[in-house]
Amino acid sequence: MNDQPRADVSVVIPCHNQARYLPASIGSAQAQTHAPLEIIVVDDGSKDDTAAVASARGATVIRQTNAGVSGARNAGLAAARAEFVVFLDADDELLPAAVETGLQALSSNPAAVCAVGRTRPMDAEGRDVVSAAPRPVVTHLYEAWLSDNFVSTPGAAIFRRQPLEASGGFPEGVGPAADYAIYLQLARAGLIVDHGQIVARYRAHSASMSRNSRRMLRATMRVLRREERLLPAEHQAAFQRGRARWADYYGSQIIEWMREDWRSSGPRLAQLSALGTLMRYCPSLVAARTASRLTRALASPRARRNRNTE
Repeated sequence: MNDQPRADVSVVIPCHNQARYLPASIGSAQAQTHAPLEIIVVDDGSKDDTAAVASARGATVIRQTNAGVSGARNAGLAAARAEFVVFLDADDELLPAAVETGLQALSSNPAAVCAVGRTRPMDAEGRDVVSAAPRPVVTHLYEAWLSDNFVSTPGAAIFRRQPLEASGGFPEGVGPAADYAIYLQLARAGLIVDHGQIVARYRAHSASMSRNSRRMLRATMRVLRREERLLPAEHQAAFQRGRARWADYYGSQIIEWMREDWRSSGPRLAQLSALGTLMRYCPSLVAARTASRLTRALASPRARRNRNTE
């Protein structure tokens, strides 16, 4: 007979070739001040020893062919049996009171499907990184989210499982911005609460999906296109500002990458592909940067001398 109390929180950890980070992420879930909880690792077609590492540390393991991050999260969601669920990326970590803090926020807001907090960054080796102060508690959530995903990793959120599952879980086709799509959907319906506490550590490293600015720009713009179809009329102006802000945010990163890549490697097809992404999603940014460079060139001493000799 099993006398163990049933877990009321499931921590779902999708993992694709990141077994090296699993001991820390699983350990952070096991160290929660709230207990009991179940830990589900979804091995999303990994080529490394993800399944063995997860199993050795006591996690339930689901193995599947690679389905992408949304497919992996949804597989974990389908397997979860607890009332609440946290989606922790394999390279991130929960702070000890993360689950307890999220549950308190949901208990205080019975209509909410999700409660979100904040993160603090760490480097690839798990050392804390100095960063700006986290954004304070947001009151007008939907409008704020249109231009800024201030919840930098899904581990900073906790969901009521059944409503999330009933809504279809994480949408396919928007890649690494699927959590952003969920936040917008819930905020638009008034079903999300922000407690503002730091509850997770976000690992910044070169293989992180969020470091791929081109991919993030494409995914974010796909989310905004989906959202535009359901946009309340009173948020039209905020939506346009948000789309411009995202274009500038990721577009500026892409332009900087192109400059650095040109300096180090010369012209490459990857730069042409990046330019195509910019022209599709950030034409006004490209035009503004081109005009700025042309203005500086015409104002240079050599240009002035050439004009004076004509």
